[in-house]
Amino acid sequence: MTFKFQRSVFLIAFAAGIASTAQAQSRNEIYGSAGTEGLGIGYGYGINKNFGARVEVNGFSYSRGFNAGDLHYNANIRLVHASLLGDFFPAPSVVPIRLTAGVLIGGDQLSGDATSSQGTYSINGVTVPTDGETIHAKLKFPTVRPYVGIGFGHNPNAKAGLSMAFDAGVAIGKPSVSFDVPAGIANAAGAQNVAAEEQNLQSKANKLPVYPIVKVSLTYRW
Repeated sequence: MTFKFQRSVFLIAFAAGIASTAQAQSRNEIYGSAGTEGLGIGYGYGINKNFGARVEVNGFSYSRGFNAGDLHYNANIRLVHASLLGDFFPAPSVVPIRLTAGVLIGGDQLSGDATSSQGTYSINGVTVPTDGETIHAKLKFPTVRPYVGIGFGHNPNAKAGLSMAFDAGVAIGKPSVSFDVPAGIANAAGAQNVAAEEQNLQSKANKLPVYPIVKVSLTYRW
């Protein structure tokens, strides 16, 4: 084997190695996002030209008031969860749209304290004194919820560098309700009326079978 031939083989192998490394590197991405899940960070990996996998963490906290039955609540909404997602690009070289499915894992919840400006609570139409005690209520989403959605971006075939991504989908799962009424207030109002107020809360929760997720992301691929 001549020196010239050996050098040619080396150059070909070296070039192939560089190309392979560049291709492997372009499969990785990190990103930050903002939307109905709050703020988030994530990492994505391109498995092949049609499939990608991502893991991310999102969260926010927000306070607001709401009414349920005869009670008004000062509530805090806290969403903090991780997401494990798989992306499928049916025709990545033709249409950049992808289908996404996965799971959300976390303790998303809404908790609130009933308020009173006159020292009384109205429980299913029955007025009782607060006696300095507070009624607590909580709506808690399932710890694990499936997610389905569509979007663009996070494409395994994209070039290295900065790009944008968009997601729109739903997390599926109704919240459960807990209604904590101090014993003195419960006795004064009556068990049936307390149960009716709890059912009012559950009725509101039943109107939330899905949580809408819409967000935009700034990604960096290498």
